[in-house]
Amino acid sequence: MNIKDRILLGREERAKIINEYLKEFKTVVSVKANFPGDNKNSYISYLLINAFSFLISDSRFIRYHLYQNYDGPFVICLSNDLDTLKIKKLMIEIEENHELGRYIDIDVYSIKGIMSRKTKRKCIVCEEDAFKCIINRKHSIEEVSSVIKNAVHNYYTKFLKDALKKSFLGELRLEPKFGLVTPTSSGSHRDMNYDLMVKAIDIIIPYFIDMFFESCIGIDETSIVSNINLIGKMAETDMFRVTKGINTYKGAIFNLGLAISGIGYKISRFYKGSIFEITKRFSEILFVDYKYDSNSFGDIAYREYGLRGIRGEALSGFLNVQKALKILKGYSEESLLETLVYLIVSIDDTTFLKRAKSLDFYFKVKEMFSNLNLRDFNQIHNLNDFCIKKGLSFGGSADLLIMSIFISRMNKYCLNLI
Repeated sequence: MNIKDRILLGREERAKIINEYLKEFKTVVSVKANFPGDNKNSYISYLLINAFSFLISDSRFIRYHLYQNYDGPFVICLSNDLDTLKIKKLMIEIEENHELGRYIDIDVYSIKGIMSRKTKRKCIVCEEDAFKCIINRKHSIEEVSSVIKNAVHNYYTKFLKDALKKSFLGELRLEPKFGLVTPTSSGSHRDMNYDLMVKAIDIIIPYFIDMFFESCIGIDETSIVSNINLIGKMAETDMFRVTKGINTYKGAIFNLGLAISGIGYKISRFYKGSIFEITKRFSEILFVDYKYDSNSFGDIAYREYGLRGIRGEALSGFLNVQKALKILKGYSEESLLETLVYLIVSIDDTTFLKRAKSLDFYFKVKEMFSNLNLRDFNQIHNLNDFCIKKGLSFGGSADLLIMSIFISRMNKYCLNLI
């Protein structure tokens, strides 16, 4: 059976699924990518579907289901809303007003059949009647595909840059922050300040976008991990260049690189597991032969105390980030501070251990955070002053806070992320 016959069978399968749901629900909405050519399961199709995931959280939809076959991925949304006409009107508004609405087909079905739109859709290449362009084969598949691909890449690039910047600044602007850099204090870092941190953020964000798309287009996990690792090293090099050798966000490049790569991998394939399952597998590939035998403080901490630091967090599937996400309720200072304190208490932060200079003091300070009353303003400030006086800092915890904020933001716009 050739690919065109398989595509036709896929369309028939989708029609059967819709008809079955119409036996139980008054309205069925099908969301499908409008991508040309024989490869209907291009990563572009999946990214298009995901871009409209906000539809499935609409209160009028009881639940949704994800499907994929040779005709590409599609989402079925189910409703018992009697006003099917109103739903159709809403879907047309989305198609016409969303930045990617022209590249998606949102069909609304009732027991009477499909509800057709009254207005004609314009060609995405020349703005003429789309139907006439298709019939006359005015544009090549390559031309149409290129327009859609560029639009999807531009959309996700802007979307991800915004989410990344807000996540970094959400952590950076939090204060007081126990020796970490804030807008008004260098904390325990005499070689850093707020402006330097912002400069580093701006230089490394494009590399995260590269990691995202690499994880979307990559064929196998081993090559994806190899390539995102190379991108991460380039990000580190560029960071050190603009900071003149100061390590501002090396840990965040690692953590957030795994997170955004996991997200790209998941939503570009409808992967059924959570992104934490993906980051765990990626980490296992990355550290398969790691010996902890270098002279880095992280390796020394593992050999002497059994603390694996950020590698241990990654290999666990970021279990503490998963728990932190349950604490993080919105992005208020109170919520961010509570999440940060949880991470300080819970993770093996080798940056903190290095500054603590002894394991006994390391655990003594952790106990101080465990007993901290987050409603007591004076306690918070006193502990902050103590950390600065002792030269303490919690870089590993701060990096995981950034990662938690980012995943929390992305979870609102991605299908079944966590």
